[in-house]
Amino acid sequence: MNSPNLAALPDDLLLEVTSCLSSRVDILNLALSSKYLFTSTCPVLYAHVHLGTAEQCQRTLSMLRSRPDVARHIQKLHIGFSASSNYMVDINGITISAMLRELAPKLDVLHTFIWDADEIPQCDDMWFALRMSCPRLRTLGTCYGSVIPSQRSHLLEFKNLRGFSLTLKYGYHTHHTDDFQDALPFDGRLWDMLIRRSPDLEELHVLGGPLILDGTVHPLCNARWPLLHSLSLGDVMLDWSSGPGPMSSKRPFIAFLEAHQRLRFFRISRTALSPHILPSLDPSALPHLTHFTGSLEHLQALAPSHPQITHLAIEEPLIIRDLAPLLIAGVLQSLRCLTELRVAFVFHSSYENGNLIRNLVSACPGLTTLEITCARRSSFKVDTLAKSVNCLPRLRHLRLTLVPIATGDSLRVCASHVVQAIPRLQSFALTFISASLPLSLTPVNFGLYEESGNYVVRTDEHGLPHSLSCTERRPALRLPFTLPSIPIPLAVPLLTFSPFTSHSPPRERRMRMQRYLLNLHPGTSKHGGLGLILERSTAGDEARVLTVLVALSGLALWGFFA
Repeated sequence: MNSPNLAALPDDLLLEVTSCLSSRVDILNLALSSKYLFTSTCPVLYAHVHLGTAEQCQRTLSMLRSRPDVARHIQKLHIGFSASSNYMVDINGITISAMLRELAPKLDVLHTFIWDADEIPQCDDMWFALRMSCPRLRTLGTCYGSVIPSQRSHLLEFKNLRGFSLTLKYGYHTHHTDDFQDALPFDGRLWDMLIRRSPDLEELHVLGGPLILDGTVHPLCNARWPLLHSLSLGDVMLDWSSGPGPMSSKRPFIAFLEAHQRLRFFRISRTALSPHILPSLDPSALPHLTHFTGSLEHLQALAPSHPQITHLAIEEPLIIRDLAPLLIAGVLQSLRCLTELRVAFVFHSSYENGNLIRNLVSACPGLTTLEITCARRSSFKVDTLAKSVNCLPRLRHLRLTLVPIATGDSLRVCASHVVQAIPRLQSFALTFISASLPLSLTPVNFGLYEESGNYVVRTDEHGLPHSLSCTERRPALRLPFTLPSIPIPLAVPLLTFSPFTSHSPPRERRMRMQRYLLNLHPGTSKHGGLGLILERSTAGDEARVLTVLVALSGLALWGFFA
């Protein structure tokens, strides 16, 4: 009988098998096992392409231009990289946008394109090529930096969009602060594209504001998208300048929220919606809301009438004082369906008696994913915090970001403590940050952390953790000065000793990555039944007792029949 051959499966069945793999590494390993499997798994392997550095963008886009058989399977393309030192002349942006313009005719099934660089694409024809060559493209994402699109930009010519995201980067705030007093020149065409020419918009994300208009009410408040289900608004001024009006009238943005009953994801800032206005929202509005991101004051007004929220992120750091644990627990207790929570705390003292975590755990017993950030002071030991979180019976994913104790353990030791305290975890992450790091910066995105590790728990046949798949990152060693990028005809090279006086945005640091497998039972080697007998665990104790009983029974029977 011939052994089963995976390559002999039909293509549609092989795609179903590949789609069941949760790890992209597993999909890649399967695709590299043979040329036939690579061709068959390409629709899954290259369905979503995420490029994070300029070098990765150039190498991958160059490969895709020469391999149209691979490029035709890309459905979602995310371009992200850091700009060069000169904002106005970004060589990487020019090169990558030009390569995308040439690649666009080969992207047959592309439906989502995200440009997440520090500047807009220098080659504006890229948007024209995407619009003309990708008929399925319905979701766009872009960023504004020191240069904003002109009134004739091809970016503003799209129509029938289903999703749109706009992020205002560092260069935008430093070069266009004077434009905040009046409407920006491109703003009218932008909202005309979103409101009039995209009536079926489903997702809208505007982050990093402010976008201040000269009118009293933002055009967004008058828009009506019947299919809108996701809305994220940063520091966008909406209707603060409008007067209170009659007592029976509602604020324009409150009327906007009540008109969009399909909203499931809602992210808001204090600038866009003041917490004291939110109680005027009709309690029956937003009946399908399950994901919410905002401040604690927003949550206090929203939680009593929306207990169906399952995913919660409190963006503003909570300053811990005497009554803070009781206040947080009181708000979270009304969210009976909560399964994911992300929260950040600021400690002004290095002492914390554990009431905060205990109140948090008791208020949310159904959490499956928990992300906690503790800044400014080293208030927790990792093993102590893990033991407090162990009371959550459904917890499967954990992320801890905190200031390490001066005499604390290494990442490897802390990871072993976490998995021993919470053996039910499937994955977790540990990040050590500096006490001086502002919480307005995301440590993982900018590389502004001391150490960081991602860990995947591997279990044995009994469901008990036996090892950790570890990926740790640390800043690479570097010189305390930078050499000029262009040779200068001087006897002594110019050195820069004051990097902190520069007005450039925080740059991602060069990180050193280490991958390894951590055995949680280093003294145990498992070889069938003998390995179980020698194992130092409850199962090993039971196996040894059973072995002794069997041996005694055998001796008794041998003595009886002898």
